[in-house]
Amino acid sequence: MSAAVPGRPSRSASRIVARPADGFHLLRIDGYSHTKTVLPGQKLSSQPFYVGGHSWRVDYYPNGRDESSNSGAISVYLQLTDPTRSPQQARYKFSLLDRDGVPAYELPAETGSFTGVFPNVHAPYGPAIGDGDGEEPAGPGRGHDEFILKEELERRRGDLIRDDCIMIRCDVGVTQVDFSCLAQDEIVGDDDGAHYAASPVYGPYGPPRRHPRQRQRRRADDDEYVKWCVTREPGGSLRHPVEGDYYE
Repeated sequence: MSAAVPGRPSRSASRIVARPADGFHLLRIDGYSHTKTVLPGQKLSSQPFYVGGHSWRVDYYPNGRDESSNSGAISVYLQLTDPTRSPQQARYKFSLLDRDGVPAYELPAETGSFTGVFPNVHAPYGPAIGDGDGEEPAGPGRGHDEFILKEELERRRGDLIRDDCIMIRCDVGVTQVDFSCLAQDEIVGDDDGAHYAASPVYGPYGPPRRHPRQRQRRRADDDEYVKWCVTREPGGSLRHPVEGDYYE
């Protein structure tokens, strides 16, 4: 940013861009019948996946999330695994896919606040089956203690279980927010009304001309500066008009 000039107020502009980001993760459980031997309260976790710039995972509890009793239902949870303590709002939905990959059983989408789980650096490397001992007790995640009754899953074996395999789908939606500088103090105007932002690459006079004819340049006044910032393309990159051509 250019140095302040005595008697002239400084000016600057920034931009916040918010947009939806959606994705899904598939967790395939091969050998479903053998996962029934996992103790209540223990989970099988997916590999990390990314939606909206954040890292997530799915936790599958074959015998329920409550370690004090053997639940008759399967529990599934979505967990934020970013190394940040800032809560994140997200929409999530769990479903079971049939043999054709189509959701044949699903619960309604819900919205919740997630706080990241931090790995415990003092704990030894844990196996795939875990009860959370290798993590600090941060966010509990969001999900369903009774995603589906095991009795119902067995009753619908023809649709939901194939070769002792079940497929869980987790849909995630967040609002992704990006921040950037919209304009610094110097926006230079030409006498014919064209304006462009000062560039750290090309200096205060913008990119090199394509035409040898020289034009007189002047510093844009405050009204021109505001208009330039207001009329930038929403969510797009800043572009600098010079003689009718636009440079990224």
